[in-house]
Amino acid sequence: MTQTPEYTYSEKPALNLFQKLGYTYLPDSAVTEREDITQVILQDRLRAAIQRINPWMDEINLEKAFHKITSVAGNSLMEINQGIWKLLEGRSYSEKQILNGEESWNPVHFIDYQNLENNDFLVVNQMKFHGRLKNSIPDIMVYVNGLPLAVIECKSPTALDAFDSAYGDLKYYQKYSEKVFHYNQLCVGMWEVGARYAAIGVPQKFYLPFRQKKEDQFPDDLKTEQDRLIYALFEKKRFLDLIRNFVLFEVEEGITIKKLPRHQQVRATNKTLKRLENDEGGVVWHTQGSGKSLTMAYITRKLRAQENGFENPTVIVMTDRKDLDTQITNTFRNVGFKNVAQAGSVSHLDSLLRNDYGGIVTTTLQKFQEKEDEETTVQDHTQEEEQDDIRIVKSIEGKILTKITQRKENGRWIEQEREVIEMEELSTKKNIYVLVDEAHRSHYGFLASFMRTVLPHAKFVAFTGTPISKEDKSTLAEFYGGEYIDVYTINESVADEATVELRYDEGIAQLNIRKEELDAEFEEKFGHLSEEKKDKLKNEALRKYQFSKERIEEISKHIIDHYRDKIFPDKHKAMIVCSGRRGALKYKQEIDRLREEGYHNFQSKVIVTIGSPKNDLIAREHYEIIDWNKKHPDNPKPLLLVPSNDIETAQKDYKLPFGDEKDLAKSGKKQYDNTALLIVSDMLLTGYDAPIASCMYLDKSLREHGLLQALTRVNRSRKGKNAGYIIDYNGITANLLQALDMFSGDVKLKPDDILKNVNEELPHLAGHHGKLLDFFKPIRIDRKYRRADFMDAAFRLLEAIDKRDRFKILLKNFNKSINIVLPDKRALKYQEDFKLFNEIKLRARNIFPDDQSLKISEDESKMLQEMIDKHLKAEGVENLLEEPVSIIDKEKFKEALLDASPATKELKMRNNLKYTIKVGLDKNPDFYKPLAQRLEELLKRRREERITQLDLLKEYAKMMDNISENEAESTRKGFITDREKVVYDSMKTIFNGGAEDAANTIFELVKGELNIVDWESKNRVQIDMKKKIRNFLSVMMTREEARLKSEELVNLMIKNKG
Repeated sequence: MTQTPEYTYSEKPALNLFQKLGYTYLPDSAVTEREDITQVILQDRLRAAIQRINPWMDEINLEKAFHKITSVAGNSLMEINQGIWKLLEGRSYSEKQILNGEESWNPVHFIDYQNLENNDFLVVNQMKFHGRLKNSIPDIMVYVNGLPLAVIECKSPTALDAFDSAYGDLKYYQKYSEKVFHYNQLCVGMWEVGARYAAIGVPQKFYLPFRQKKEDQFPDDLKTEQDRLIYALFEKKRFLDLIRNFVLFEVEEGITIKKLPRHQQVRATNKTLKRLENDEGGVVWHTQGSGKSLTMAYITRKLRAQENGFENPTVIVMTDRKDLDTQITNTFRNVGFKNVAQAGSVSHLDSLLRNDYGGIVTTTLQKFQEKEDEETTVQDHTQEEEQDDIRIVKSIEGKILTKITQRKENGRWIEQEREVIEMEELSTKKNIYVLVDEAHRSHYGFLASFMRTVLPHAKFVAFTGTPISKEDKSTLAEFYGGEYIDVYTINESVADEATVELRYDEGIAQLNIRKEELDAEFEEKFGHLSEEKKDKLKNEALRKYQFSKERIEEISKHIIDHYRDKIFPDKHKAMIVCSGRRGALKYKQEIDRLREEGYHNFQSKVIVTIGSPKNDLIAREHYEIIDWNKKHPDNPKPLLLVPSNDIETAQKDYKLPFGDEKDLAKSGKKQYDNTALLIVSDMLLTGYDAPIASCMYLDKSLREHGLLQALTRVNRSRKGKNAGYIIDYNGITANLLQALDMFSGDVKLKPDDILKNVNEELPHLAGHHGKLLDFFKPIRIDRKYRRADFMDAAFRLLEAIDKRDRFKILLKNFNKSINIVLPDKRALKYQEDFKLFNEIKLRARNIFPDDQSLKISEDESKMLQEMIDKHLKAEGVENLLEEPVSIIDKEKFKEALLDASPATKELKMRNNLKYTIKVGLDKNPDFYKPLAQRLEELLKRRREERITQLDLLKEYAKMMDNISENEAESTRKGFITDREKVVYDSMKTIFNGGAEDAANTIFELVKGELNIVDWESKNRVQIDMKKKIRNFLSVMMTREEARLKSEELVNLMIKNKG
């Protein structure tokens, strides 16, 4: 075959390594078992393997087994794949056979997991398969016992978009040669210096690298990333272990998703099993977002597997919050564990442990810190921390716990004595295994006592997202073991792109406080009091400062400005973390006030624990509003807190993208949610995963474990998300240093391992910009004053493919860097070059059509649009965020402005015009683009003080009249729906007096297509529509212009409902 770089550097070395691992290699031309390219299995090898692995079988059962594995049916690729995996697992299928005169049911195995060499391992390269459009030719197929269990695509290490290309091929094969993937357990893309893997149907961002650690004990001769991944996944024992024990099918929102483990999950699972085999427990430290729940599921699967010798054990999964208990219970059920029991009390657990058949039990730690008659009243850990009291003391079975909040930070329970457990022994069985998820450090003492007293022979494994503090290691020594079972730090997670890095910036709260004078006056008035009393007064003064009207106003405005400019353009959301529930309410009230003034249009919700109205003022006020609204439905008061019964729904909905909330999925479920800002105090700061959240506005003094947990709420990966941002209004850097020191020990962490200051990106941005300028240095044309000439010269420079590859790398780095720094004004000096260089890439697509990698990515396009249209960015504007304030309804709009001051009128009119134009530009660009330009000119004249405020208001009114009249005219002409109006407006730009007839003609031409169900998602129908419209418009414009206009019109018809 042709010796391409792809073959020389990736495919051939891969085949060589497979042979070293004991696989047989055959080129496609040597495979003689297939009748044609429609067959994907190797039938002779499969039959031979079934007989070899199941020697008790007669011919009848052999054919039954062969038919079983080759005729699995289903309504989708995923359903068929899951059915086949259950057969491959070898735990669910058996056949009846008469042996020695006796009838018996025997398990049927298609893979021999006990004797590796009893299996047939084969790799084939360049194997051709039938495809619906064109044939598929994967670079390497991996067969076990005649079944195609893995597909590998190889690319040249010098290719700029090697992985993009590999993923594109794998995606194409899955779509057009689906049968190849019925048996598939691994999809791999590799390019010598890199390699990634995933299951079928997985988006590109979830393809994973496999990182090696010293304890993995890989051979020393694995020199490349490609080599290491092949060994990690395809070494015979590891490959079969992965297939049987690490494949999960999880149901999310009714959709089945196939999941493969990350490298740290494989490592932690197997190391934990070794510990437990030696009757030892331990602690797994895996940072937030690393998939600890699934790691526990993998461990549980191996513990419950009969062949591993744990004698049908009971696995207890403990969490420290009710919501986490429900979450992990659902996770276990969703990945296939059918009999998961939630223990509601100690007595319930007692009855479950008496089951000799073992099982899986989930529960909360609090259940074992309460008496049987207390279990319905004892508060969840979360609710305890929501209280605003200074000191709470409680006694539980001889243990005194004191909670100190000092009204400036979340409280923590302090154990004043070693806990004495007076519970009865629940079980003496030796095969009980307790997995503890994210135990709060206040529970560590209890855990140790619980282990000794209640389940004396149980083995414990604790999972933590943050390292254990030095003092707690001694508390946990009974099952800590002196060292972690496994460690996976935040830096490793970012390197794997499982999470994004966190960026830190200080917020503003520059109030003019004369500290010396304040201290002097304080001493004058309170100097005679005790130091303890003075400390309490100072803390109270600090609380009043935090909640001062001026400070809340300034920070709220800063939050809105930052969110509007930095976070919202990426379609991301944010969390505001406040000091106590009262602080959350104050921020909500101020943010709502700014919204009413027209400063922004962002929606916000407050999620905090709501106590009993009998002894909780905040709860009392909340329920009073609810009662009022029931009695006065025509005059409701705003409900500031999310009601308790709605919290679970609200936190799920928050994870959804922005969009039209009335546009439901076909299942009837909500698919969009426009809550931009989630305001919390203590809730959702641990265990809550919302990848759409990319910024945390922090106005609370968090410490230790709580601080490290909270920061990582915004570091979950999502498409288009380069970083998570922490905007600090409370000075947490000192607390972070203290926390890192407290939690360091075995693995040293530095502050910049957790947070990186945004300022650190500025020199990188300057460097990336400088490299681009150096790249274009051969062009001796001023790019500012002779822009067109500069671009022409740039295209000539890019004729050489190596130059294009270099340019794309430099531009990608520059774009990523500027996106991190914006909206900092120090990045604005690069905006002209940003537009210039991206426009060069955009236009180069037409000059070099064969270079697919020149395509502007969605993220780059979005950034470019934001910068070019910066003048149109309304405060808090997003298409479909909510219904636009109706400028068309003049009377209603006038009523809203009736009592407003001139400044407020100008603010509201400007923002509502901006909103209307922004929404309109997307749906009706022909009408709204001139209005956008007119608004830009007005705003410019106002900034330059060339127009008075009164004249500006008059101009705004004229623009509103223009919008209203356009709506009225369309209606008079008979164009009622949005779709009809946008086509009519578009025709007015082409046909002077015949726009009405032209629009009607277009709808007559495509009326058949418009009546087709779900035509918007059918590409063939859209092509027919474009062709008809193009032919009609060709009488008034060139064919190319008609083609572009027809594409635009069909896209607008999709966006505007008929």
